[in-house]
Amino acid sequence: MKLLLSAVLVILSASFCSAQIVPFVPCKSGASSTVGHADGITVKRVSFTEADRVIGATVLIPDSKVPVPGILFSHSAIHGPQNSVDLTRFALALARAGAASIILDGTIEWLTPNDESWRSPHEMACAGQWLLLNAKLDRERLAVVGTHGNWGGGNTPICMPGERPCFDGHTVISFGQASSAEAHGTDLMLTLEGRLKMARFAQKHLRLAELKPAWFDEPAKTATSH
Repeated sequence: MKLLLSAVLVILSASFCSAQIVPFVPCKSGASSTVGHADGITVKRVSFTEADRVIGATVLIPDSKVPVPGILFSHSAIHGPQNSVDLTRFALALARAGAASIILDGTIEWLTPNDESWRSPHEMACAGQWLLLNAKLDRERLAVVGTHGNWGGGNTPICMPGERPCFDGHTVISFGQASSAEAHGTDLMLTLEGRLKMARFAQKHLRLAELKPAWFDEPAKTATSH
């Protein structure tokens, strides 16, 4: 009877462990399309297929004969209680200073501080992988901007084996989470003065060209299609 009970426990334990294993899903990106080119910046659109949805992204790549810094944005907008900010426009200003970016579609809803906008680590890794494979980046000058759950936090690996090459951002600009530092960062991004502060932080650590405040205040120019 003891042997039978032990065997049943082993089977149940194995079944439970098997149920906890989630098979790894490799990154699946769709074909990219060039939207246009203006002010020395190429604008592209690309999508990533997840199990239950397709996620779009905008890509900004400045003209350059040498590797450029790369920035991975978790979202494309923040919707605050008083106003909203277009993060693609923010990325365009940084592109004028020399940084390539990929900006995942999605809005951080910030009527009150919350942790509801965390981006899946797998989605972040796949977007970063795409930018590494399709733009000439300086891998010593990479940044992650926005909210990204536990991606790389603690003992969590930045990327799984199937998500390589791995976008390992040495510079992090965090916002969109309820913790005090990230909540303060979100409030900063919702003001022009705060966006300039965040941009100058990125400029310093990514060694970008001079930033012009007007780039962050004027409407983003529409790229001319070819």
